[in-house]
Amino acid sequence: MTQTLYQGVSHAAWGYFFLYFDVNLGPLNVLPDWAAYLLFLSAIGKLRGEQRDFLLLRPLGIALAAWNGADWLLSWAGRSVDGLFLPLDLLIAVAGIYFHFQFLTDCAELASVHQPPEAGVDQRIRQWRTVQTVLLTLTTCLLYASEWLEVEPVLYAFAGASLIVGLCIMAAMFALRRLFREKAAE
Repeated sequence: MTQTLYQGVSHAAWGYFFLYFDVNLGPLNVLPDWAAYLLFLSAIGKLRGEQRDFLLLRPLGIALAAWNGADWLLSWAGRSVDGLFLPLDLLIAVAGIYFHFQFLTDCAELASVHQPPEAGVDQRIRQWRTVQTVLLTLTTCLLYASEWLEVEPVLYAFAGASLIVGLCIMAAMFALRRLFREKAAE
């Protein structure tokens, strides 16, 4: 059981790595977001027995993986699915924000059950989840307001802040993973 939890949290941590880092070879992103969502789906499959709410995210994870996969495939042709239909773009953005909020909430709950009392991993995950949610919400609003307002410098600042938050989320997820590795060693 502990090995399955370790693998699930590992997949989640690496999913955030794929999500926050873009490495491009020409037009090809070698760390695509769809791969991040496949890792999240794998994590959901491994963690669902421990936290029932993980399973509720599965349909949303599949939709986000498909959307990001389509965008990745279109990028080979120099195109994108973003911007084709504004209401759908907003729906996907909101779905992504909700997915990560709930996914990290479930991971924090998992940490609170399995961590030693002084570890505080659950609080770290919740703290960075909240900061990420605020940043994603503000960034989404500003992206769609950028047609009418000059917000480019603010978006660059948010991108930098989002990268820092992403690193902190990854650190918290790898700390959660260490909890299960230590439990397995006992």
